[in-house]
Amino acid sequence: MLYSVDLNGCAAIAALAPERVTAAFVEALQSAGATVVQTLSHNFPGAGLTCVLILSESHAVLHTWPETATVNIDIFSCSTRLKSLAAIEALSRSFGATSMSVQEIPRADGHLPSSEPRA
Repeated sequence: MLYSVDLNGCAAIAALAPERVTAAFVEALQSAGATVVQTLSHNFPGAGLTCVLILSESHAVLHTWPETATVNIDIFSCSTRLKSLAAIEALSRSFGATSMSVQEIPRADGHLPSSEPRA
């Protein structure tokens, strides 16, 4: 499942250090049941942050625009145990979002049913 999220009115994001934004992202995903394998962040001085989490369950990406108080998040997971919506809610609270748009997009998980032969 892919969740594509727009958080708006995130006035708190401008006051948070990039390390704190990354930590909040990691904490939210881990609390939702994700296993973070690797974290990569890039801070654009005077602008926003992009953070990518490689998960055992797939991946998650966060982009911030402090100048417009906007945060975009994509969470892709092949695991039904990952509580992506709980992570999204936690991040919305952490960043002080005043509105949120969530798109839930079903995706093929890349696994063949056990009865189909592999090529």
